Amino acid sequence: MVDIDYDRHRFGFAEFGSSETAKKAGLHNAKQGLFLGYDNASIACRSKQQAPILLVGGARSGKGNHIIPWLVDGAIDSHVISMDWKGQNGAISQLQHHPEVRVINWAPRGCDFPTHKINPLSYLRSSSPTLVGDAKLFSRSWIPFTGSKDGEFFQASAQRYVEAVIVHYAELHGEVDLPGLADLMEVFASDAKAWTDFEESMEADSSLSFVRSVAIEISGLRMSDNPNAGGLAGIIGEILKQFSCMSDPQIRETVSPPFDFDFSELADPKAHRTQVNIMEAMEFAQTSAPIVKALYTAALVYKRRSLRARPQLWVLDEIGNIGSWNLAVELGTFGPGYGIRPAYIVQSITQLENLAKRASVIIPNSCGTQIYKGIRDYNEALRISNMLGSMTVPVTDAVRDDKLMRQVGQLRMQQEFGGDPFNTQMAIEDLQEQIGLTTPVSRQLLTPSEIMNIDKNECILFMPGQLKAPMILRIPDYWTRRDLAGRYLGDPFHDEDGTVSIADGKGGARKAQIIAEDVPVIRSSLPQHKHGKWHYVAGLRP
Repeated sequence: MVDIDYDRHRFGFAEFGSSETAKKAGLHNAKQGLFLGYDNASIACRSKQQAPILLVGGARSGKGNHIIPWLVDGAIDSHVISMDWKGQNGAISQLQHHPEVRVINWAPRGCDFPTHKINPLSYLRSSSPTLVGDAKLFSRSWIPFTGSKDGEFFQASAQRYVEAVIVHYAELHGEVDLPGLADLMEVFASDAKAWTDFEESMEADSSLSFVRSVAIEISGLRMSDNPNAGGLAGIIGEILKQFSCMSDPQIRETVSPPFDFDFSELADPKAHRTQVNIMEAMEFAQTSAPIVKALYTAALVYKRRSLRARPQLWVLDEIGNIGSWNLAVELGTFGPGYGIRPAYIVQSITQLENLAKRASVIIPNSCGTQIYKGIRDYNEALRISNMLGSMTVPVTDAVRDDKLMRQVGQLRMQQEFGGDPFNTQMAIEDLQEQIGLTTPVSRQLLTPSEIMNIDKNECILFMPGQLKAPMILRIPDYWTRRDLAGRYLGDPFHDEDGTVSIADGKGGARKAQIIAEDVPVIRSSLPQHKHGKWHYVAGLRP
């Protein structure tokens, strides 16, 4: 129970934590935790919680000064799956100092480093005892509910139909491949021979009654005099909309065999730490969203099957761009139980509503660590101000004190001109005791305007249940940190080709050259060096 002096703190007892607060919370010795910032004693604070983390910061507020250290400082022992719409974080973090850390780059639009092809459906096999459950999980993620009452029927039916098709596809072929599934769904419920043959096989050959019943239902709707009576056109529309991404040859190539990587590799408890960069371009966020979701779904399935495997950090940068995704919301609740720590990163907490209704309430409630910086919206700042709470401030009344001092002066004059010395002195002493007395008033720890004007290299940290009080931490630009110099490569948006900004030892930064040469034998088997070259910072060879 909290021991509070309510008389002294009648309006609240909010305060900011100090370096001692961080120490007591274990933030100073969490050597393998996520970098949070430096406290008022310039000591690095880290979090090794398994609970999700929420990072909120406006555009160009320096969120990368948190993210880049997570990827390159060597403190994180987890596998990392990084959602990287700009291809910026992946490019910067290609250089990994540990000679066994693998980097996989899924980049449909290409990048300056080796790219890799990934099978997002490798877990959908006829031999899997969880095939039906996994098919449900895939269908629910691939065709999400958008919150539209009119569309919910079509989306639910589309999920059920795709689920049945996937299960029978696996029954026929032993496994499911995304290009083949997409080709089949392109002619779904049409009179094309590819579909009618498959539909007949579903009804006649499937060992599962729900697959047979779905085939009968589709056949009846397709052959009806009024096929739209059962909403078939709307269901087809939902399916075609989600599978349309597979008509893009660049996307199709990255999920077609032969594959360079499979998420099943992360299920091996002996697997070396791996960073997977999901680097689809921002302008394709909506059209390619189903495949990005499918990649994370595959990672989830395999991690769920191997709870003893190395934990995973999911860096979900700008996750609001991906659209409806109920799984991402639920991940905050069950992910830590599987060993998955999601890091939700958005410009405003309202962007979480793009994922699902009330996600802006549900996700923060799941996050054991919340970081706010670069807040520019007043309503957002007001919410944070209310989270910080109120404090009781003792204030003096200068006008009242001035009045009391004048009264004291008048009484002294009465003493000099023959007034009752005893009574007058008592009155003077009584007035003097009242001078300087304080009155408790209420004040927000930080007002919304003060929050909106916090220095760009500072953030507000909340860790309910672990940190006794919120803290303001300092987050320097990562390229000015001496401890990170030589651990990352150039920013493709800000550094000239072949150069990188690193700390100059004086609190600033200087330009350094990037060296490209034949990869050493000890690193030659790593996927990020499959072209036979590696890159590092001149004078700072790993």
